[in-house]
Amino acid sequence: MRLKMNADKLIKKLLVMCTACCILAGIFTITAVASSHKDYTPDELLNVMEGIISWRKAISGVSLDEPLMSEVFLDSVGSTAGDWAAIGIGRSGYADDYNAYLAVTAAYISKSYQESGYLDRTKATEWQRIGLAVLSAGGDPVSIGEDQEGNPIDLVADGSYNRGKVMSLGTQGTNGLIFGLLLMDSMRYDIPADAADTREGLLEKIISSQIKDGGFNLTSIDPQSDVDMTAMALQALAPYYNSEKTYRYVQQGTKQDQVKSVRQVVDEALQFLSSSQQESGGFTSWGSENSESCSQVLIALTSLGIDPGNDQRFIKNGNTVIDGLMQYHMEEGGFVHSKEYDEENPNADPDKSNTMASDQALCALTALCRYYGGMRNLYDFRPEQTAELKKQISDLETRIHNLKEDAASEEITAVYDAYEQIPAEERSYVSSYAVLADKMAEKGIANNSEPLSEHMDLNTKGNGTVTSLFGQELAMSANIFFTEEDVKKVDSLPDPITSESYVEVVTLLDKYRKSENKGDYKQYKEKLEEKIKEIDQIKETIKSVNEEVTKKLYPLDKISLKDKEKVEEIQRKIESLSAYDQTKILQYEDILQANVRIKNQLNAIIAAAAAVVLVVILVVIVAIRMGRRKRLKNEKYIRENDDEDEDDEDDN
Repeated sequence: MRLKMNADKLIKKLLVMCTACCILAGIFTITAVASSHKDYTPDELLNVMEGIISWRKAISGVSLDEPLMSEVFLDSVGSTAGDWAAIGIGRSGYADDYNAYLAVTAAYISKSYQESGYLDRTKATEWQRIGLAVLSAGGDPVSIGEDQEGNPIDLVADGSYNRGKVMSLGTQGTNGLIFGLLLMDSMRYDIPADAADTREGLLEKIISSQIKDGGFNLTSIDPQSDVDMTAMALQALAPYYNSEKTYRYVQQGTKQDQVKSVRQVVDEALQFLSSSQQESGGFTSWGSENSESCSQVLIALTSLGIDPGNDQRFIKNGNTVIDGLMQYHMEEGGFVHSKEYDEENPNADPDKSNTMASDQALCALTALCRYYGGMRNLYDFRPEQTAELKKQISDLETRIHNLKEDAASEEITAVYDAYEQIPAEERSYVSSYAVLADKMAEKGIANNSEPLSEHMDLNTKGNGTVTSLFGQELAMSANIFFTEEDVKKVDSLPDPITSESYVEVVTLLDKYRKSENKGDYKQYKEKLEEKIKEIDQIKETIKSVNEEVTKKLYPLDKISLKDKEKVEEIQRKIESLSAYDQTKILQYEDILQANVRIKNQLNAIIAAAAAVVLVVILVVIVAIRMGRRKRLKNEKYIRENDDEDEDDEDDN
């Protein structure tokens, strides 16, 4: 598909909405004082987002006109450092090489499944995070890569609704439940009847984990609510805010029976977040004020249709949540984790941009721009709403806001009827529904709306939608063909291959597998698969060397001559690699130091031995010379004595 968004129209729309709502505040650089309020234009917001990506390119050694999703960045596929950045980039629609990302991700998933049968033994979030990243890049997490039997891998089933057949989603804490639900709802997936977990089941588990103060934490062991976990819980609960269904559960900590709707739970959590907000507009998590907490709260608010720049609950000392986030923005483009040093936390460096902080800031600002642009929220990957549906929702919002305190029951009922005309799966985007529901309750008007969870089963598969906020044209063809140009690329691959060609080989193989004319180029599949095997072997060697250095050579100051064979063995492995692949040895300098240390020790021994030999030689020489002198002296003495004897005989 070819997706194009007119930059001028988007910018104009964002500008109007931003101006109308008096939004967005912050500072561009780190300062020691509290942030000051600033209204951002859409252009400024997009520039900040683009600056984050540019900083990412800089630390990856990629020029500004090249895609970030290339060799260095794609080495981090399957990790938080790679996947969260992909989510932010994809949801912003920044022009990049999404095909390369999806190809490398598919290869990573396939290798993990074929070697062990899973992505991670205990962490369900591995499936969930990667699944969201795949959707962000326009892929389908229901069918990606191949397992041990050659079947497509379903990250949604394995990481969310069927995870419980192997291990509970709650094994790693509340976040497993939260992101399990987020992944289920990302495309409004149809959950099978025999699934281990259902939407309703996860909703109840998340709700029942709420603490008395309204917040959430990672585990039931934690007595204190955490801002980050609370914000993430809200992101998962957001699609159900307008549901009237109530849940009966035992409250965590107090062990008291509770009966609450999602809206009640969310409102209490929002109050906790509001009371936790600092004068700077930011938030504290785990004892320190940090940028990631601001990012998570921004995503939560926009998911709920709350204006972060205008809602008085989230303005402290004149500072908004956006102000709180922007105080961590660095001139180089990235974001820092904290404004203060923390010896126990290497990420807490106020002088150095941090990848996690920057990636989450990108996600948060993307969520913000999508909200002000009237687009779907960050974790809703369905195609954007039609203009007709947007107008229908907008007109309804206007009617709700125009309801006066003394509005007649007939008028309120008419507005409610209009609400029910909105497709149930889209009602979560009616952000003022709570106002309508409260007026209905005041008038005693029956509210018979069906639970929204019953209308979420829409899709069994599908690619995530990538829409550019930057006015860039994205070419993502649904009809893929393997071409003669691709053949030339395969034929020109170096022999022997190096890991430098990994992204190109994996991308070509992925394109072949998806192509409609693959039958015409079967020989190239075999060639590419063989190249993949060779590169995998190279990577295993690199991994092995890096592990051996850590295990066998550290600490370096203890290296001695007895380690000579170990060092030589490692050196031989390194020398078997190409010059390019040798640069992938993370501890290469350490190995050189180890060699130097051993050589110095060996040279010292040789020098010492030489010195000993020299001393022995000198001693021998001295001994010989002294012996010779003694012998000569004796001979002289004997001669002299002989001469005296002869003289005596003559005298006689």
